[in-house]
Amino acid sequence: MSQQLRRATLIACSATAVLGLAACGPDNANPSATAAAGAASSTASAPGPTASTAGLPDGNKLNALLLPATAMPPKFKLDPNGSQSTGDGVIPPASPSAVPAGKACDMLNGTGWVNSAGIIAASFAKNNYADEAQNMFAQELDAYRGNDAQTVMANLKKTLTACHTFTVTQDGQNYSATVTLQSLPGVGDEALQAVITSPEWTGGSTLVAARVGKVVVATYDNEQSKTGTAGVALTKTLVKNAASAH
Repeated sequence: MSQQLRRATLIACSATAVLGLAACGPDNANPSATAAAGAASSTASAPGPTASTAGLPDGNKLNALLLPATAMPPKFKLDPNGSQSTGDGVIPPASPSAVPAGKACDMLNGTGWVNSAGIIAASFAKNNYADEAQNMFAQELDAYRGNDAQTVMANLKKTLTACHTFTVTQDGQNYSATVTLQSLPGVGDEALQAVITSPEWTGGSTLVAARVGKVVVATYDNEQSKTGTAGVALTKTLVKNAASAH
C-alpha cells in the first residue's frame, strides 16, 4: 500500500469517530472479515439506565491526561481536526451495539479502532499527532460505567483474534493484512498489543489497549517504514497518567 493511500484511510477514519459514537473505518464491507469477526463484541452486557458515573473522570480531566506535543517524536504536530472530548458532560448510557461483522476488521485500520468493541463510553478525550511523512500517533482515553471497561478489553481481544488475517479494501483494491496479537504484562490492570502488517504496505501499525480501573487507554501508531512499536513506550506513559485519574 502506498503512503498516500494509507494516509487517506487514516484521515477518513479520524473524521468519523465523533464523540466516540460512530464506527471508525472504511465503509467498504470486506467479505473475508465477515466470517472472521462474527463473535466480536456480541457478549457485551448493558450498563443499564441507572448506571452511575460517580467517580468517573469527565472529558476535560481525561483531556488533561493526554500526552503533550513535547512527548511526541520530532516533527509531529497536533491535528486540530482529531482533537475531541466530552468536556464536562457525559454520554447517556445505552445498550451495547455489536459492530457488523463485515466492518469489525476494517475498523482496526484507523484511529477509532476501540469503537469495534461496541460499547459507548461515559466520557472520553482523544487527539492525533502526525508528521509530513504521514507517520501518526493517535491517543484516546475512555471512561466507562460499571464493568464496561472489562467488557471492552474482552471484546477487543476477540476482534483482534478473529481478524488475524483480513482484507483491507481501499479505492477498489484489496490488501492482505495480518494481525499479530500479544499481551502486555505489567501495563495497567490488563493490556494488549496488536501489530498490523502487510507485504503490500511500506510500514505497519501498532494498536495498544490498556485498562486502568474503569478507564481504557487506546493508541494507534502508524509508521511508514516500521511497524509502529515506538507507540508502545508512549502508551505506557499514558497509562501512568490514566492511573492518576482514579
